[in-house]
This record gives sequence, C-alpha cells and structure tokens, in this order.
Amino acid sequence: MTINCWVIDDEPAAHKGLELALQNHSDFSVVYHGYNVDEPAALSLPKPDVVFLDIEMPRQNGFALLKLWNEPLPHIVFITAYGQYAVAAFDNNALDYLLKPIEQERFNIMINKVRQHIKQQTLVLKRARVEAFYEQLKLQTSQLGLSVKTSEGLFYIKQKDILYIEAVADHLALHFADKAMLSRDSFKRLSLELDDKFFARSHKSYMINLAHVRKVEKGRFGDALLLMSNGESVKMSRRYKALLVQLNKVNNNAAT
Repeated sequence: MTINCWVIDDEPAAHKGLELALQNHSDFSVVYHGYNVDEPAALSLPKPDVVFLDIEMPRQNGFALLKLWNEPLPHIVFITAYGQYAVAAFDNNALDYLLKPIEQERFNIMINKVRQHIKQQTLVLKRARVEAFYEQLKLQTSQLGLSVKTSEGLFYIKQKDILYIEAVADHLALHFADKAMLSRDSFKRLSLELDDKFFARSHKSYMINLAHVRKVEKGRFGDALLLMSNGESVKMSRRYKALLVQLNKVNNNAAT
C-alpha cells in the first residue's frame, strides 16, 4: 500500500532532504509540501497517513497544525533542530521525534515504526468493518423466524440465532451460541423457510449461517473447516466449494 505523506517545514532544504531520505522507501509518497501551518488549513486537503512536521516556523509553530483534524490524527513525526519540544510532542501523541540533521539509520528506524503502526491500524479498521458487516447481517435477519418441529412440539425461533444445522442420524441438530436443539425436520423442509442469502449447505451433513462464519481453514483435497462464531468447527466438503467463493465475497464486502 502507498503511505501518503505531508512535509511541513519553512526551510526548502528540509523538503529536499526528506525527499532524498525517502528514495529507498518506495511505499512512501509525498503528496503535499507546505512551508507554514496556515497553508494546508486553507486548502482543505485530504488527511494524509503521516506528517513530517517542523516545530519552529513563522506565524504559528507546528503544534498548531494538530488542530486541523478531528480524531484520529494522522501519524505525526516531528523533525526539528530543537530538543526542548520533545515532551510536548509526545504529549500530543507524536509517533516519533527526530533531530536535525537526520541520520539515515535513525530515519529508517522511524520509517519502519510508521509502517508497523499503519499496518496495525489497517488491520484494526478491517476487523471493525468485518464485525460491523456481520452485525448488519444479523440485524437484517433479526425479524426472520423459523418453525421447528421437536419431540416436545412446534417452536418458533429467530433465524439469526442459528449458527449451523447438523444432520444427526434421522434428526437435525440446530446449533446456537450456547446450546443445541434436536428437530425431526429435514434440510429440504427447513430450506423452504430459511433465508438463502444467509443459509447454505457446506456438507451433506451441515448447513451454515454465513453471518456466523469467522474463518476458513483449508484442508486436504479441497475440503475445509469453517470456524463459527462460537468457536466450533463445521465441515465443508469440496462438493460445496462454490460456498468458499460466496464466503470470500462476503468478506470482501465487509472489508470495503
């Protein structure tokens, strides 16, 4: 991925120095050069991933730039000739603080730190989007019910609460987050009521709720195991490999 950077410094030589230092880091792209704090505020530019920021500049110092954004801020790396601002910089959640003139080895350490933080941030955002997507799926199914025949009578349950359905001898076991229910129904009959946007066969003995699949672990010969939201695993046979494509689409939709 490309890491978009701003350089804010009143000295043109500092801009050139940073450009040279970044030549060996092709994933970093300087998308904006600013020479004072006022310019980016006036231009209403998109928020960058990281800002290389001087402190002592005309009119306003570098700390004033931090007021430009609401949380979360971009990653801020202060690059200055003055060491006395370090405490204030880290109080303002700076990612790093470098003193001019910059040594290339120290600069590379900072660059790797930026990469690690952005990677972690990306994973957290992706996980949040996936979780939000699954919550949306559950919400969409929340009003859908299912009638289930058991030895104790006919029950009406919410489809969203079913994680998966398993064939057990001549019965079906409906698995929930913390319990299971035995039914005298058939897959064929339940399929008439279950929402096919969320329920699909993964194996001749299993039907799953897509909203509760958390991970796919590939096995041998095209088979796989599906890790469900309650930590249990469900078989997926190669006969139903089209389901894997469907699950990939769900995850891709959740991540965007």
